[in-house]
Amino acid sequence: MLTRNHPFNFLSKAFYYPSEEIIRHGPRVINLLNKDLDCGIEDVPDIPATEFQAEYVRLFINSAGNTIVPPYASVYRHGAGLLYQQGYDEAVAYYREAGVEPIKGPEPPDHLAHELAFVGYLLETGQVSLLDSFLRRHLMKWFPLFSECLQKANPCNFYHGLNKITGACLNTLIEEVTNEETGIS
Repeated sequence: MLTRNHPFNFLSKAFYYPSEEIIRHGPRVINLLNKDLDCGIEDVPDIPATEFQAEYVRLFINSAGNTIVPPYASVYRHGAGLLYQQGYDEAVAYYREAGVEPIKGPEPPDHLAHELAFVGYLLETGQVSLLDSFLRRHLMKWFPLFSECLQKANPCNFYHGLNKITGACLNTLIEEVTNEETGIS
């Protein structure tokens, strides 16, 4: 069951610019999660740091003047591809409802990494009703569009696997939350 020992803190870290920890351990964790979740992805080999970082920049920061796969809710939720719009406002409202302030930093609060960390926080604090609302009314309204965009970008095995595993974890979590709220075991 994902709610007992969830991977959302790892998934969150993996969608940030590659840290030393993710570069060193990320491929192995993706391979382990793939086995646990049976996502059917190819084994992810270790990736040299410079290649890992270059792929992140290509996908999520810029490519020939634009971002191929923007990791921000507002880009997908607003429909006009703009930052700091509907998805941003929704994310901030959910964070505040949970009693937390958005993280101040280089990435806005509607960055996928922040939102996955928030899912982990809601799991850890047992805020099931808010988690259900956040997933159904916000994150899963834009993550499938992001996921499709990422797949079309032909990512390296790590980001291909990360994308598939994140989708599988979110879908499994929605099922678990629904079952918990309806009392189905």
